[in-house]
Amino acid sequence: MLATGSTSRNASPAELAKGQLWQLSHAYIRIVELGKRLIHYKMMSQPGEQGVRTQVSDRETMWGYLRKRHARLVEESA
Repeated sequence: MLATGSTSRNASPAELAKGQLWQLSHAYIRIVELGKRLIHYKMMSQPGEQGVRTQVSDRETMWGYLRKRHARLVEESA
């Protein structure tokens, strides 16, 4: 797994885990559920924001999105 504060460049989609919080320049992404092919996640403007809708994406698509936007892992899964 990635250490807190590491960039996502050296990781792979297999290292995505339930509960992780990723920081982008404009938002945060919390991984809610992780399946074989799909990721359930919440995109919010501030960590811990309430009332945010859960969205679904393909694992590879989400990983590409995180890499392209140079996302940083803020919080490791519990």
